[in-house]
Amino acid sequence: MSRTIILICLTMFCAQSWADWDPELEAREQAEREAAQRVEQQKHQETEKMLNQAKAKAHKELMDSKRKTLGAAAKGKSDAEIDQLYDAKTAETNATAQRAVQEGRAALSQGQGAKALKQVTGKTLQELENMSDEEAEALSKQLEQKYGQ
Repeated sequence: MSRTIILICLTMFCAQSWADWDPELEAREQAEREAAQRVEQQKHQETEKMLNQAKAKAHKELMDSKRKTLGAAAKGKSDAEIDQLYDAKTAETNATAQRAVQEGRAALSQGQGAKALKQVTGKTLQELENMSDEEAEALSKQLEQKYGQ
């Protein structure tokens, strides 16, 4: 008897759950989800395309700038060769600038250069290098008033 009651209850509950199921609604909702997913995927692809185009444009502009800087040495060279030539030129320019800085420091830290610097600014090279930004700005204004622009 108890088995019969259980079977009757199960049959009633199962019948109700099948009664709520609408295969057309499920298919329509699935189609809507898939359409939304396709739209989202298309937006993503368009965004990627725009990003890749922007990167390509920036790379082209950078390489054009490097070619312009290198001049005739860049004629007929690949991007990789241009990068190598540009890096070498930049390193050479930096080395030249560093040598000039060292020569300038040497000239202003001893002998007549140090005396001239002290006479004009009232400070030694080491004092100037150790100044805070505020002190340097104040000295700059003071020298502008004294010597003009």
